[in-house]
Amino acid sequence: MVWSKHEYELKLGRIRSLMQKEGIEDLLITTQVNFLWLTGGRPYVNMMSEKSCGALLVTSEEVFLVSSNIEAARLINEELSGLSLKKVEYPWWEPGAMDEKLKELAGGKKVVLDVDLGLKFNVLRWDLLPEEHQRFKDTGKCVAKILEEVALKIKPGDSELDVAGCIKKISVSYGVNPQVNLVAADDRAFYYRHPIPTEKKIEKYVLMAISGEKHGLVASATRLVHFGKVPEDLKKRHEAVLKIDTAFIRATVPGVRVKDIFEKGKKAYESVGFSDEWKNHHQGGMAGYNSREFRATTCSEEIVEEGQVYAWNPTIAGVKSEDTILVKNDGPVILTGSENFPMVEVEFEGLCFKRHDILVR
Repeated sequence: MVWSKHEYELKLGRIRSLMQKEGIEDLLITTQVNFLWLTGGRPYVNMMSEKSCGALLVTSEEVFLVSSNIEAARLINEELSGLSLKKVEYPWWEPGAMDEKLKELAGGKKVVLDVDLGLKFNVLRWDLLPEEHQRFKDTGKCVAKILEEVALKIKPGDSELDVAGCIKKISVSYGVNPQVNLVAADDRAFYYRHPIPTEKKIEKYVLMAISGEKHGLVASATRLVHFGKVPEDLKKRHEAVLKIDTAFIRATVPGVRVKDIFEKGKKAYESVGFSDEWKNHHQGGMAGYNSREFRATTCSEEIVEEGQVYAWNPTIAGVKSEDTILVKNDGPVILTGSENFPMVEVEFEGLCFKRHDILVR
């Protein structure tokens, strides 16, 4: 899904402004995430690789796709059609062929990589355009539907791997790639914060957490399912984690420093009687073309801006609350809200918000 020429040119303008500021004449985009953010083209064969299967050389005047003869035609014809760039092809079997092409194009000038710029380049992705908001809404809606459908299909006796497989199968029908696919049955939810699925079978309880990518954007959500009456201890833990999540979400407003949101979350843990649980798992952070563009900590100096997207994921042993939100001046919008999942009104220090409850079946 290639972006419009307008979106492509706007993002190209951001890149060239950065190049001018840093004194860079030739910038090479080599990572999948930056290639996709700029163009909308799928820059991969192996999705697990950080590097894109073709590179984009950005100069002050032109953009070149530099790719091997294996990928060049597909990328130009199917992934980058309509965008103003030129194809430069090299033979895959010749060592150093790509470097030679780059030297030729740069005319001896230094070529700087996107990864060399680190955070300076990454922040270009953080200011989401209206088109990206619409795509993020679609991604979030799909992620919510996937978890909802799986929650209504699974049953006691299914293994965690069965649940993960069901998530993958349903994700395909929504065009979603579940980059993170975590499942914990019963006591495993109390032992591990990142429960990679196993052969363990569900008895009464299951926690499912996914980060799903669509349009290059990643939305994250967690859902809990219990078969039969929810035990009081589990109910208590879940009510507590929902209050913590509410504290994080309601504090995520334009103009606030992320580290201050983090501190409010820590205080929320303490106020509900689980003061040290925040140490056992990260609390989330900004979402975007990565499941987390950065993770929030007590040192996060970033300031929240309207139009950014965050995904908080507070946990207490056995439970987790997680959704992806769009920051708006008039209050957060839940992008991963489930239409047919039980909701509960949560109040914390005078702030109220609807959160997803445990689905009892």
